[in-house]
Amino acid sequence: MNDVTSLSKKLKKLISRYEHSSFLAHWSFFANMHYRNKREGESQLLSPVRQIMYIISLYHSTGFGGRKHFEAVGKEYEMIVSLLNKIEKTYSAPSETGYDEDRETGEKLFISSSTFLNYYLNAPLSYMEQDIERIRQTFIHFEPYIIEQCGLGIEDFIDFYILISDLEIQQYNNYYDHTMAEKELIIKALQTGAALTEEEKLRLIDLADKGVMGLAIPIARLKESIESKKIELLLSYFTMLRDNDEKYLYYTDTCPYLTKPVLLVNSGHIAFVYSKQLINAVYDFLFELCSEIDGTGRRVLWQRENYLEYKTEEIFRNFLGPEARIHTNYLINNSEKDLIILLPTCAFIVECKANKYRIPFRDPIKAYERIKDDFKKSIGKAHLQAHEVKQYFLEGRKFEISDQKGNRVETINPQNYQQVFSIIVTQERFGQIQCNLGHLLEIEKGESFPWAVSLDDLETFLLTLNRKTCHIQEFIAFLNHREKLHGRLYCFDELELCADFIMQPHKFKQYCNLTLPVITQGDLNFFFDDLYSAGFGFKDEINITEKPFRNLPIAAGLIEKLKLHTPQRMRKSR
Repeated sequence: MNDVTSLSKKLKKLISRYEHSSFLAHWSFFANMHYRNKREGESQLLSPVRQIMYIISLYHSTGFGGRKHFEAVGKEYEMIVSLLNKIEKTYSAPSETGYDEDRETGEKLFISSSTFLNYYLNAPLSYMEQDIERIRQTFIHFEPYIIEQCGLGIEDFIDFYILISDLEIQQYNNYYDHTMAEKELIIKALQTGAALTEEEKLRLIDLADKGVMGLAIPIARLKESIESKKIELLLSYFTMLRDNDEKYLYYTDTCPYLTKPVLLVNSGHIAFVYSKQLINAVYDFLFELCSEIDGTGRRVLWQRENYLEYKTEEIFRNFLGPEARIHTNYLINNSEKDLIILLPTCAFIVECKANKYRIPFRDPIKAYERIKDDFKKSIGKAHLQAHEVKQYFLEGRKFEISDQKGNRVETINPQNYQQVFSIIVTQERFGQIQCNLGHLLEIEKGESFPWAVSLDDLETFLLTLNRKTCHIQEFIAFLNHREKLHGRLYCFDELELCADFIMQPHKFKQYCNLTLPVITQGDLNFFFDDLYSAGFGFKDEINITEKPFRNLPIAAGLIEKLKLHTPQRMRKSR
């Protein structure tokens, strides 16, 4: 029995002893405290979101029977945390594969390991407005089929998620009101600990237990806002049920929580360890459902690709303004391309790819070959398509682009363009191999790397950069410096680099101009979360009229220090 099997079985046996309601309530409480209070202390878990999703899924595979009350404190809890971390570390050790590691093999192992970890350990990162728009635009054409098959329309799924989010925040605020009522007792416990009387200790235990259990959402509250029949259908699609499943064991097994994120605490209450996963589960549910329409999934795949191109155009059009000439689905020498954006002295060649990566193999060499093949078919192909257009600019001769019917739409004179950039926009995030294209992208000597970015990250970055006075010039400066990092960058999240550029542009440019390896800070993307809390500027942003009046000193300080203007859509909403 290898280490990961032994550790996983030990963990599964340990958690099976606990009573259902308390186990779910305490882990839900722990997860809420983690992602709602990022700056109030570090979690003991290495990857809290994914690890909690795993332990909840593992617990649901044990079946009922445990009677021991669970609390997220004490020696047994510490043993659970230790086992979770040991399990994760076994997947972070490519050097223990038995391969004789020369430099080339070492690079392959690193690529396999980093992609493996990105696939399994990183939760989807996006804002709810992005997820909601993606669902509406991708599935609206299939709504009659969706209603026929599952008895719900697209807005029913969205309303359910928004309601859950609102009620979860209310329960969270109620928890703070509940604890504030015993503020003096809590302060005394923190300061004196053992000096508490028996009566005070009992009150403190009762306070903690009631607060934790109180975070559960009453199903009756859901039915006050959405009709009972629809709530029952929605819960049936997204609730994870206990089942004695001996096969489910490993951290890298398909995680049931990803598709069933609603937890039934008891017959009248539900809870979440990560409610944001609900909207991700809705997208996956509808995508799988609509894939059955033609038996091949081609229609919904086409709609997914179409939305990616449409949204990419919209993001650039809003960012660059009326002076930008944008051509979509254009032809150059009868070869179709996605987007070309022309400014007076600068051009952007944009290719979009909605490909998904296949599940990586555990064996690192086999995994490398699959990863390389998937990369070549997506980012690699997009680069070749963009490079074909860039060559016309480099040759310096006038050339024409036409529409789908062959009608000329513009004659381009390369002499008018001082800079030409290639940008690849992907539907998914691919972590290290996307941030550092030097790993897998083959380019000719002297050729520049493109900028490869996910759709959501592109929108998040450009919405924020658009709040700067000279935002277009700053974007061009970012692209010029960002390209220098390929081949020496260690980063799983492009937004860490984007945040660094906005917050400290001089430092960003300095390390771009060096030749040393660059490792990004994992907490830099909190910058965007702070701004989002105060109002981000998304289309149809939720609570956008309320956000400017919130007391958010961190966000206010960032806005003042960086001289960020009010987002355009918030100016319109006032």
